[in-house]
Amino acid sequence: MLAADALGWGDRGPLAYDQQQALASTFFHLGSSLAGLMAREDARAAGFLARLERVDRRRIAAVGFSMGAFRAWQAAALTDDLAAAAAVCWMTGLKEMMVPGNNTLRGQSSYYMLHPGLPRHLDFPDVASIAAPRPMLFLHGGLDPLFPADGVRTAHEKLRAVWRSRHAEERLHLRTWPDLGHVFVDRMQDEVFTWLDRVL
Repeated sequence: MLAADALGWGDRGPLAYDQQQALASTFFHLGSSLAGLMAREDARAAGFLARLERVDRRRIAAVGFSMGAFRAWQAAALTDDLAAAAAVCWMTGLKEMMVPGNNTLRGQSSYYMLHPGLPRHLDFPDVASIAAPRPMLFLHGGLDPLFPADGVRTAHEKLRAVWRSRHAEERLHLRTWPDLGHVFVDRMQDEVFTWLDRVL
């Protein structure tokens, strides 16, 4: 197992709100982005694992919750070194997030998900679908205030259409737990690891 903190998180942080704003601004001024750095680091981490002799490269998967879920499906889209990905509580459409009060519009950690110019061409489920037809799991809580049901439903429809077009609908696992919020509780964890055992 490899658990790598993004810049500003865990052992590489934590960064307060003002520090995250300043860091994101610095990246933009240098012609790059905080989102780009995180994406590159995650793809390279998968590549590092795949090149270790003791690792079976056919069984490398990314698993994440919340921001980690974003990182998991994004990394699967960016590199073939991941055989599967499981994302818990992070998938929606951008339009459904662009509403007053949503975290996406507050700056801070949203800069880790902001690839300048990309939304003009690809929505979040479009990016995740680049990983098709590899196995992907998306779990959500029906009471999650960060990802309202309409956005999750819209994203799931897009994902399902892509996997279906690749004749791989059975490799896509989409599930909403109606009684849960923005959490990754034990029953969700059991479902993820049972799924990983099956697909890998």
